Amino acid sequence: MATLKVFVNKTKNCVAFVESDLDFVDVLLSFLTLPVGTVVRLLNKQSSLGCVDKLYQGVEQIDEKYLATAACKSMLTKPVNSSGVKCQKLKINIYGKGELYTCTSEVCSYRALSYYSNLECHCGSVMHRAISYDLYQDCDNHEELHGVFIKGVKFAVTDDLSVSLIGHAMSSLNDCCNGDWRNMEERLVKIDKSQVLHILKRSLVSDTPLTDVLLHNGKDICPKFSVPSSVEKTVAIEAFDKEKKIYRIKLALAGNKVLYAEAGRDFVDVIFSILTFPLGALKKHMGSRFKIACLNNLYGSVERLASSGYVVEGYEETLLNPKLPPYFNCKHQVIGVSVEKEQLYYACDYRCKLSSTRYYCSSPGHSGRKAKRAQLIDPKTSSEGLDFPEGSFCKELTYMVSDELVVTPFSFTSVISLHRQISDPIKIAELVIDKEEVVDLLDAALSSSTALTDAFFARANAALGLIDEKGE
Repeated sequence: MATLKVFVNKTKNCVAFVESDLDFVDVLLSFLTLPVGTVVRLLNKQSSLGCVDKLYQGVEQIDEKYLATAACKSMLTKPVNSSGVKCQKLKINIYGKGELYTCTSEVCSYRALSYYSNLECHCGSVMHRAISYDLYQDCDNHEELHGVFIKGVKFAVTDDLSVSLIGHAMSSLNDCCNGDWRNMEERLVKIDKSQVLHILKRSLVSDTPLTDVLLHNGKDICPKFSVPSSVEKTVAIEAFDKEKKIYRIKLALAGNKVLYAEAGRDFVDVIFSILTFPLGALKKHMGSRFKIACLNNLYGSVERLASSGYVVEGYEETLLNPKLPPYFNCKHQVIGVSVEKEQLYYACDYRCKLSSTRYYCSSPGHSGRKAKRAQLIDPKTSSEGLDFPEGSFCKELTYMVSDELVVTPFSFTSVISLHRQISDPIKIAELVIDKEEVVDLLDAALSSSTALTDAFFARANAALGLIDEKGE
């Protein structure tokens, strides 16, 4: 629970700005560390963020036998936040208790750890037992930090989530009320986890999330995304790795839309990996093509606060370039999100509590017992010894991908059933697409409910036109 001083423009019935200490700002900035799949899960699959709700639901429903391992479903629906330990220290913790899992066998000597409870230890036992992380004993300068990500006393947060020091914000706030502060009403508002989650949800689709939540004016509205210019697109694409990756897909077109794509594992891995990307990483790598205005404002706020020395040392990178946790990388991912270096963990023989710096257990009853290195197991490692090179999430197979990015194994029965439901003639276009064109798909996936149509219909339709002209 945190208390905010909310300044309301009575004339416009909107939040002009919020005066807050660093606790509220910390939790807002933590949005940048959230993987897309975590956003969908926290918002009960009602994020309204393009196609990702449908993508997430499709992963939930797909049979595990089509995935590289059973744990891959957990990796996509419950992706790990590489800053999760830091986020557990937030005064308003929307992320829950972060835990790793270890073997249930009392005689196991492997000290293996897992992100998920459905993995098998090297000794053969299932890793069901939760093991917690000692949050504060590893924080050498905890007294100095004050907040999790930032330092300071008072901040101003505008309705569109632009953050600045309260003193630096006064001129722009004066413009907000046209110099007439008599129109401003000050209110004290207490905010809890549920309201923070509502702010997160509104920040994805609205330019006024604080008004929507704090004044109870929230209404179902469509996402407000601007259409990027061709110049913006060129600049963004140049930021990507120049290495060309080719994907071959077949698109079924009817009328003016794409019904589905027929694709292999490499293309499906690209789609699945969207759920693992932190929001801040998407902003960094997509640049001006990232269309979520409030998150753009949070990102820009971190850049400004960091340049003035108000971001905790070493944490600027955490917010502006959040990384994937170890083993979450995928060979076929389309943007170059870095992978976090594997954390060193230490635990005693009883594996009761983890620490990253202490070589002796601090748990009551085990105090002073020597701690030894514990290591994570790759969730994509198959217990049958099958080879899934370079971190694929799914098995080698032909898949159907709907316009909303729901992935299912390819089935002639499903295709025939779909064709019977469509009155328009269906045409099949084969496309060879490269990395830049898959970025178009990523762009569409975050902003549209018809991702394949938005990304590929024009080119596929043009390709069919060329074939018709040649009489083929």
